[in-house]
Amino acid sequence: MISAKVYREWVLPAIVPIGVMVVTGILIVVIGETLLKLYNKEASSELQRPELWLAVALSVIVLAGCAFLATRPAGALGKLDEEIAIGSRPMLAPPLPPVDVAARAGALGTLKDVGPGYTLFARNGTLAKVVEVLPSAQESYGHLRQGLVYAHGVFGANEDMWIPGEAISAVYPETRSAFLAIAGDEIEFLGWHRPPASFLRVPVKEEAKLY
Repeated sequence: MISAKVYREWVLPAIVPIGVMVVTGILIVVIGETLLKLYNKEASSELQRPELWLAVALSVIVLAGCAFLATRPAGALGKLDEEIAIGSRPMLAPPLPPVDVAARAGALGTLKDVGPGYTLFARNGTLAKVVEVLPSAQESYGHLRQGLVYAHGVFGANEDMWIPGEAISAVYPETRSAFLAIAGDEIEFLGWHRPPASFLRVPVKEEAKLY
């Protein structure tokens, strides 16, 4: 099965232009075949050629329709006045589903309640699944994070995330849900897609002693 990230970054950008080309080709063929069937070899002048009259009529209809839309006042066209006329979100926007209201159920917990399997929610939707909660981690500029949540992104989000505990604004142990005070697209801006300097995923090799 194609992952959401691959679909968003590769499949969808390819499908849209190919689909437009296919639809355009079909229209060209249909209109061309229609005009060819109307062609009259015995016509003695251009005015007696029905295919030309049909082509002119179709052109006038299209131009009149475009002119009508262009002269409408702002807000009069409804959906067509929006930046996204078809659909509800940009084509390449991260496909985060809305936060499930049922996730905010039960008594509030603390960071100590967060554990493997918890679902992390950003402000704009489901973001990741918690893999492990580390007690602390030293960052490259010396700041000690008191609690670091290691998580795997879902729905095309970053595969690995190291989220500081102070970014978690609410925890609901009953639904195993935790809510972040950021949007999902801020992870890379904050550098949380990279592990802290003190965190290594491979064992440290012992240095050979010289004495």
